[in-house]
Amino acid sequence: MIPNRTSVKAFFVGSLLPKMGGSASKRQALAWARLGIQNRPFCLFMSMKKYIIYARKSTESEDRQVLSIDSQINELKEIAKRRGFEVAEILKESKSAKAPGRPVFNSLMDRAESGEVAGILCWKLDRLARNPVDGGRIIWSIKQQGLNIITPSQNYSREDDNVILMYVEFGMAQKYIDDLGKGVKRGNRTKLEMGWLPGVAPIGYLNKLDDHTLIPDPERFPLIRKMWELYMGGTSVSEIIQTADKEWGLKTIKRKRMGGLPISKSQFYRMLVSPFYYGQLERMDYGEKRQYQGKHKPIISKEEFWKVQRMLGRPAPRPQEKRHFAFTGLIRCGECGCSITAEEKIKKSGRAYTYYRCSRRHKTITCKNPPVTLPELEKQVAPILEEITIPDAFKEWALGWLRRGHEFESNNREVVLSTLQNTYAENERKLDRLTDMRLKEMLTDEEYNSKKAALTGEQENLKEKIGDADQHAKNWRERMEWAFDYAAAAKKRFESDDLEERRKVLYELGTNLILQNKELRLELNETLSLFAKYSKQLFADVERLELDKNGCIKEEATAFQLVAPSWRARWDLNPR
Repeated sequence: MIPNRTSVKAFFVGSLLPKMGGSASKRQALAWARLGIQNRPFCLFMSMKKYIIYARKSTESEDRQVLSIDSQINELKEIAKRRGFEVAEILKESKSAKAPGRPVFNSLMDRAESGEVAGILCWKLDRLARNPVDGGRIIWSIKQQGLNIITPSQNYSREDDNVILMYVEFGMAQKYIDDLGKGVKRGNRTKLEMGWLPGVAPIGYLNKLDDHTLIPDPERFPLIRKMWELYMGGTSVSEIIQTADKEWGLKTIKRKRMGGLPISKSQFYRMLVSPFYYGQLERMDYGEKRQYQGKHKPIISKEEFWKVQRMLGRPAPRPQEKRHFAFTGLIRCGECGCSITAEEKIKKSGRAYTYYRCSRRHKTITCKNPPVTLPELEKQVAPILEEITIPDAFKEWALGWLRRGHEFESNNREVVLSTLQNTYAENERKLDRLTDMRLKEMLTDEEYNSKKAALTGEQENLKEKIGDADQHAKNWRERMEWAFDYAAAAKKRFESDDLEERRKVLYELGTNLILQNKELRLELNETLSLFAKYSKQLFADVERLELDKNGCIKEEATAFQLVAPSWRARWDLNPR
């Protein structure tokens, strides 16, 4: 005979269980044995299962539109009554479900996984879980323990074979949390960039709700300032806290669930190390600390803040000034191919040195390329600039020669361009006649398509040549003038103190800048390599040659005339 629930309950509650030794499971086994039951009947075990109502509402922004806990419970009670479920217990929880760790939910799932709970009533699935870990526990309990999940719109059970819908529901809940988190971070970042601290204002300030800014608290702002002054004057923290509480009556702002209390020591110490009070905002963003200039009225100055940090024994670094280096990003490592970066080292003597070294970001190569100092690097650039330098007299003569050559070349290009345009127009007429011949059936489809393809291809080729010729005419003179201006002034520009100017000189000098074993290598710009070849002879010729009023050389076979023919073959050179 199988005992009913009442007899079993009376048996366990009576004097039998307390008198038995051993663990709870052992005492239960002995109790069943004394009842004459070797194996607990499944039907009795099922009759002891419970239906539990679980209601949750987070205090965070994710659940602003969700019914209150009491409203959820009332609705779920009505559902249980209509469907004939006996509710054994009601559980409430006010905690976000975006991450695992809710104590009430975890306790409920422990009971469900042990087979104690028959079903859970909840307002929506996202009341139970908004993260994959908790969602996985629920789905696993449905499959393994036959747990039922009841909501106003849907029942989820192993028998209904609709668990796949839960995957979708939980995925949507997780996506909502992810999107919400990104939106909040983006909004906070924007507010910080505008100079305002997101969230609740620190003590001494108030949140201005109409425009979401911060204003000084007229009651607490001057008192917080006095606390800073007392500490800078040498008063102990304990004395400051006691004075603020007993004499000034300073309390934190009373809020819904906290506040209205004196400032604690830990709170005061956090205030002493917060750069917010001198106008600096700090926030971790993707694992990196970022700083923003606040627009709120500071309580102390920056100098006072760092004075307090030194009094606290904290490091008070010198102001972090962003260093600019002239040649970073232009040169690559000859050993691993990574970019060459720069850093400043300060010796014990106080002297600062700038080194250029490999960034060593290659994942598979351990780079051992040694660093080079800035003076060593500049010494290697100076001789190259010396080689390409040209006399000013040659520059002026060459520009005049190029202008006259440009006029001649321009006239030739105009003739070529006119010829190309005429040919293009003639091809257009041929295409029109070809179409007429096809319409009059003077050509077959095969003949028409063949002739049309040939004319169309020729048209595209002509169009490209016309465009190239036109663009070539526009850019040629600027390229030539740049080359002469650069060669004449590059050395002087590189010797200036302007970092950007020196960087530009090296950038325009050539391509494939490689640093290996402290040696800089590069491929000279083809335009400038011609100057390097004839530079010395050009300077020698300038001293002994005389140019007439038209810029013509009176002596033959000079470097001037050696360069000119070579230059004519280089109209299309395009410096970086």
